[in-house]
Amino acid sequence: MSQPHLIYKELLKLVSYGIFAMTFKGISVNDERLDKCDSITNAFYKGKYTGSPGRDIYFMLPYLSDDQMEEIVDIIVDKFPNIPPGNHVNIGAFIRFIYGQFEKKGILRSKEDFKRMKKKKIDWLLSEKFINLLHDKLKENNNYYGLSIICEMKAHRMGDQSVLNKDKEKIIKMEELYLISVKYAHKCKSYKQMFTPYYWSFRYFEKYKDKKKAKKYAFFTIEEASKYCPDARPGYVTKLKDCLKYIKEHDKKGWSDFVKKYKNSKNRCVRKSF
Repeated sequence: MSQPHLIYKELLKLVSYGIFAMTFKGISVNDERLDKCDSITNAFYKGKYTGSPGRDIYFMLPYLSDDQMEEIVDIIVDKFPNIPPGNHVNIGAFIRFIYGQFEKKGILRSKEDFKRMKKKKIDWLLSEKFINLLHDKLKENNNYYGLSIICEMKAHRMGDQSVLNKDKEKIIKMEELYLISVKYAHKCKSYKQMFTPYYWSFRYFEKYKDKKKAKKYAFFTIEEASKYCPDARPGYVTKLKDCLKYIKEHDKKGWSDFVKKYKNSKNRCVRKSF
């Protein structure tokens, strides 16, 4: 955009609503606060969308001073949930949108997305500046849920860059961030983040063509899911099936023992994945 789509006061008002809780009514985000919030005419979807206000923040980043950026972050931190919600999609979308990533999974989404991101020069400097500030403020507040989500989302982007640029330093940093995300998840009892960062580690190492690490994290995903996966929703089952398929293909000798150990797991999602 050649000029800001919002004035600063409009962005402040939008951010003051917080991150809407994630439920759906049809295809739209639904939150009991929506009826009490004024529409922001110039905001995307008038400010009422899944992941709001992440998309608007992303497009406003080039026009924010350091003081304004800090003011926005302070408001977000004050309203950021510190108890894990039943559904994390809206929170994840909010952070992903600040990177300008409006589709899930980055380079892992499809071959076309990989080619598009490879061709497009990625510039996340302002996004990372904002996200790092948000991370530091959440840390000051001991918001372990926020830190778990932030670290996981930062790791996704490190994974994208490591594969696109064959960057060994970034794949190492990605791995570290996913492990930190799990650590914070245990502190706040965010059960999803107790196993999904291992899954994403597996997927990015697979794409990076590090078979040893990919297999390691595929194993970890199943092992930790058997302890902590909270339910058998389709998204979780799909992730575990991906891991099982990789393990079967890359550990033929150990596959039989692996099946014996986990096929009758007490965890419903793990059982359903076989």
